[in-house]
Amino acid sequence: MIISEHYKNYIGPPLIKAVLNEEDITEDMLKYYGEKKNWNGYLWTFKELFGDQCYGKNYRFEFKSEDGREHYFHGFINDINQYMNPPLHTPVNQDPKYWENLAMKT
Repeated sequence: MIISEHYKNYIGPPLIKAVLNEEDITEDMLKYYGEKKNWNGYLWTFKELFGDQCYGKNYRFEFKSEDGREHYFHGFINDINQYMNPPLHTPVNQDPKYWENLAMKT
């Protein structure tokens, strides 16, 4: 894992489902996604998230925003030591800190 400034300051939508090769792994992934819904401020390798035997498997993460919109991302694991770089589902301009910082500049 490596610290990520992007995720450290991010607040994402609730994680509602995580799947690895048709196996529901939601409960395990919630600890990595964290209470702040920001991957605990880190980028994780596939091996760290899914274990040593994840090579060649498919994954899918599903989220649901408070406004009811659903978001997801998915992929295939070619290298277990590669960092998974999940998308940021909440645009920067929807982050309350963005507007606070903008107001302070004017």
